[in-house]
Amino acid sequence: MTRGFIIAAAVLMAGAVSAETVGELHENELRAIDKNNDGFLSREEFDAFSDYAFQAMDENKDSSVGLQEAKPHLDEDQFRDVDRDNDGFISRSEYDAQMNDDFLSADKNQNGQLD
Repeated sequence: MTRGFIIAAAVLMAGAVSAETVGELHENELRAIDKNNDGFLSREEFDAFSDYAFQAMDENKDSSVGLQEAKPHLDEDQFRDVDRDNDGFISRSEYDAQMNDDFLSADKNQNGQLD
């Protein structure tokens, strides 16, 4: 899937990413994010988890994520892709823009939820 899901899944798994790519949310991770247990990830559930993921990565609570903070969750190429202004930090607005793009890209039938 997309970088946003990589971020979300990586944070959710707290660094326990195996050699396989974190391209898709596995069923257990989806259940943890799917608060109403309907088998779908609504935009609200996605946004709530996205907020949690950013806050978890922002260890020093300065409203941005530096490469060292992101390294447990993103490799350098992924970090550079999200750091749209190339200043060496992922700002909240860059992160939110990426997560929005990722949600829209993953919502293939444009029904506002991921299945």
